[in-house]
Amino acid sequence: MSVAILDRLSFGAQRADIETLQKTGVNAWIESQLHPTHDDPVLTQALNAAVLKISYGAGPDYSALSENRPLNLLSQPLSELWKLTDNQTKMAYEERMRPLRELMASRLLHAACSQWQIKELMVDFWLDHFNVHASDASMAVSMPSFERDCIRRHALGNFSDMLQAVATSTPMLIYLNNRNSRTGAPNENYARELFELHTLGKQHYLNDLYAKWREVPGALQGEPRGYIDQDVYEAARAFTGWVIEDGRALGGGQSLPRTGQFVYLDAWHDPYQKRILAQDFDPFASPMSDGKRVLEMLVKHPGTAQNLCEKLCRRFVADTPPTSLVHSSSKVWGDNIHHPQQVARVLSHIFASAEFNLAVHQPSPKKLKRPLELVISLARKLELPLAPSMGLINEMSAAGHRLYMWPTPDGHPDVTGYWLTPHTMRKRWMLAMGVMENWWGTGQVTPQQLSQGIAQPVDEAKLLAHHAEQLLGPQAAQSAIQKILSAQNFTPKGLLSAASDEWSGVRRNLAYMAMSPAFQWK
Repeated sequence: MSVAILDRLSFGAQRADIETLQKTGVNAWIESQLHPTHDDPVLTQALNAAVLKISYGAGPDYSALSENRPLNLLSQPLSELWKLTDNQTKMAYEERMRPLRELMASRLLHAACSQWQIKELMVDFWLDHFNVHASDASMAVSMPSFERDCIRRHALGNFSDMLQAVATSTPMLIYLNNRNSRTGAPNENYARELFELHTLGKQHYLNDLYAKWREVPGALQGEPRGYIDQDVYEAARAFTGWVIEDGRALGGGQSLPRTGQFVYLDAWHDPYQKRILAQDFDPFASPMSDGKRVLEMLVKHPGTAQNLCEKLCRRFVADTPPTSLVHSSSKVWGDNIHHPQQVARVLSHIFASAEFNLAVHQPSPKKLKRPLELVISLARKLELPLAPSMGLINEMSAAGHRLYMWPTPDGHPDVTGYWLTPHTMRKRWMLAMGVMENWWGTGQVTPQQLSQGIAQPVDEAKLLAHHAEQLLGPQAAQSAIQKILSAQNFTPKGLLSAASDEWSGVRRNLAYMAMSPAFQWK
């Protein structure tokens, strides 16, 4: 049972994780995970040692290049990376996109190596919730700071702090066009997604029922149950002047600096009175207070608690989350609205619930592993080193998991129907085989790695049984082995030497185990 909990609350249960959980108990392990207390030396070492290939052909102003580079851009300030967006400096496209490529590699290493697995799952969750399509250089160079300062810093913390950080983040201001929003020409894209995705959710959009704010239930009491288009339009005015320093001319011979960082332009802000969610905003408020007030109102609205808790329950419990758990989690969310560890407290409630434990331990339906989870869980369960590569990242994208590249603001769908199609199923199988066979330069799987901790000389049948139990669990292991060997008319060779050709069948059969339903679901 402990393995089932670990598989749901991590990127894959390792032997050491199982031993720790069995020693401390489930509740103590979860609470430790929800409150990380120190940096992770194993992860730090992996990030420092990692390299990622960069290659491109020659251009008119630069030579061809093919080399491995360390991940040395992730910690650089945005103002330094923003120089890569300067089109006056001639360089290859891959040089401009390099910060994003390094972030993709870092994402794999965080998932595979981090001690704080629940935090990594929440980073994955929030990057979908606050999705940004990093499609060009301005997005690519600003994504490392977005993930570091907006997502990772607040992943288990207070939602209000995260929402405010995202609202002033460079990628979101670019992606949803707020950097061009000014008085007289407000852009409603950010305001629309703020209401529809980031806070209240589509279920609280009531414009199909009510055309005027007074008609919305609860509005006359100052507590509207939902929002209408008028609220979005007025909120767009509240965020005018929230832009970035991108070098644009301001008139009068003045221009903004070129740092890529957030800046508030009072001259671009619409200062006049507004009405949002049945609340009147006085004209000529202090700088940024209109936008900050909108964020605060949305954070406190009960609809935000319901929307966020429903999404959390969908991610961790079931595609169709139990209504009872959504309601109880929403209450915990509201009770901790100002708590610095609000998200952690809500997760603690969800993971301690009867609904969660029933979902984890029942035979079906389970949650399907996303391609990132599939790859990382294979590496973690077999305790294999995994070198990040763009080949692997591109293959995961082909399987439907487009890291930082989902094209619309809603993020990847969190239901089985999206992840499980004839096309994606084949790609999922190929991910398993590709990792075991090192198709994308993620590392050769050696006999020494596969036989670590196993009595020598290695008996192939015992080796397969050992790894099958680790990958699939004791109940599914024996049946899976019989089906895989029978389908190939394959008989284990007996004792294995260190000769690599004798291990190709082992690697192939382990990949087949990872293709089986018992491994694909969690």
